[in-house]
Amino acid sequence: MRCIPFDRYIDCFHILEKYSEEYPFMLRHFLDTTARHFPEGFSLLDIGAGTGLFARAFLSKSPVPVRSYTAIEPSPDHVRTLFENLRNLPVETTIIPDYFTPETRTGKKYDIVLLSHSTYCFLPDPEPYLLHALSLLEDDGRAVFYQGCPTNFCTFLNLLYRDVLPEERVTDPLFTSWDVRDILEKKQVPHAVTYLPGSLRAGEIFLPENEQLFNDLITFSFMVEADSLPPGMLARSKEILQEIAYPSANGPLLNLGVDAIVTGLA
Repeated sequence: MRCIPFDRYIDCFHILEKYSEEYPFMLRHFLDTTARHFPEGFSLLDIGAGTGLFARAFLSKSPVPVRSYTAIEPSPDHVRTLFENLRNLPVETTIIPDYFTPETRTGKKYDIVLLSHSTYCFLPDPEPYLLHALSLLEDDGRAVFYQGCPTNFCTFLNLLYRDVLPEERVTDPLFTSWDVRDILEKKQVPHAVTYLPGSLRAGEIFLPENEQLFNDLITFSFMVEADSLPPGMLARSKEILQEIAYPSANGPLLNLGVDAIVTGLA
């Protein structure tokens, strides 16, 4: 099996951006959370900001002032798109083109630290990363995590093959919201959890003529190139995803459930 590098992970991530239906739920939750806890406005650190599509949405729709927005993002491709998505927004923005580590210093603290699907890359031990992110909060600040649940299709697929998949990959697909919650509970960090019912539109991906698209979804799920998997494993992985997809008016959907975890009192 051939593990993918970070650049290939970013390449396959575009499938999630194109077909995922989780972002409207996340956006609604984030806008509500920020307005409720910081009605006078807030400063924001976005760890693993990606392409900035989510950031642009909440920065342009926020009903309360965003006093400053700082993004940390290691992918050069994503950073270029991030700059474009933040252009012309009336918000003070700073982009740090680097990986977030337990040694990262930004020179300030923030009202909110956002970690949206970024903790999977906190390897080999996520705990120091999470605790350092919390240390960047103001005294009354809050961290907001959007993290895949154990019930989503990616976790399920990785659990089935965990005994044969490589141990060291560019991300840990089995680091779920439960693991984040375990760390917070261990460190006695108060937090509230809200389940967000995300999904992935799979109809187009499952079409016979879109074999490469389906292979890229498998690659993203395992962090291993699909064409390097044993043929039987690849075939059965596709079979499994087609069988666990559930019907909807817009075609088959795969579960992409997300836990929204907010530190501090509810």
